[in-house]
Amino acid sequence: MRPLTTWLAFLAAAFIWPLFGHLNAEDKLLSGERLGKITLGQKAEAVFQHLGKPDSKGKDTLWDATGEWVQEWRFPTHGLTLNMASGKKGGAKTVSSIIAAASCTLSTARGIKVGNSVANVRKAYGVVEEKTESEPGKSFVAGSIYGGVIFTLKGGRVTQIFLGAAAE
Repeated sequence: MRPLTTWLAFLAAAFIWPLFGHLNAEDKLLSGERLGKITLGQKAEAVFQHLGKPDSKGKDTLWDATGEWVQEWRFPTHGLTLNMASGKKGGAKTVSSIIAAASCTLSTARGIKVGNSVANVRKAYGVVEEKTESEPGKSFVAGSIYGGVIFTLKGGRVTQIFLGAAAE
């Protein structure tokens, strides 16, 4: 019986490990990623220190996919929109996703900002690009849509940067 158990463990490791390896790469990408000094999971107090108070906030809304209460915080002078999440309505918020628009001057951990060329993005993130999710000329997905950095492209340039999970 022991050889059968060993053989099954080997098969499980051989076929399942690559799946976890891919997820681990996404986790590693996101754990070191940021936009300026803003990171995913960062508490609201730290956001205030770096950006000040948001110019406006959206309604606290339950996202069924995550089970979290999410509120959009807008910082137009910084060209940023943050989705801030908590476990309960009105609870303490942390950054769940970051969107940088045209007026944003902050860069990612690998030095990419809105306005950079797609060639710069490929040089910085090409090793972790999810080719099946990227659309040539339209988007470049580093990591995946379930957790990564998504660069929106137009005319060979970055027009928007999204950090976080775009799909659940």
